[in-house]
Amino acid sequence: MTALPITLLDKSPLGVAVRIARIDWDAMSDDEGRRLREFGLMEGCEVTPRHRGSIFSRDPLALTIGRMQVIIRSRQAAAIEVEAIPREAGAA
Repeated sequence: MTALPITLLDKSPLGVAVRIARIDWDAMSDDEGRRLREFGLMEGCEVTPRHRGSIFSRDPLALTIGRMQVIIRSRQAAAIEVEAIPREAGAA
């Protein structure tokens, strides 16, 4: 099994589901970390980046987590490493 490439959530393409590989909790305040955990952002969770704030800014970033849509700051997204979700064998 080959390792999947890791990137940061703030650099992930919009509309493509990714899996959270690691979160640098030390890069954010306790309140920010608690808020993200309450949203369900944890290692192993699948998220889909939906849209960014504007043409001129990458902040904030809207994500879909399950059936919920949440907004996080790009600084927080930069502390979250994600990996591609492997496609099922035979999937088109």
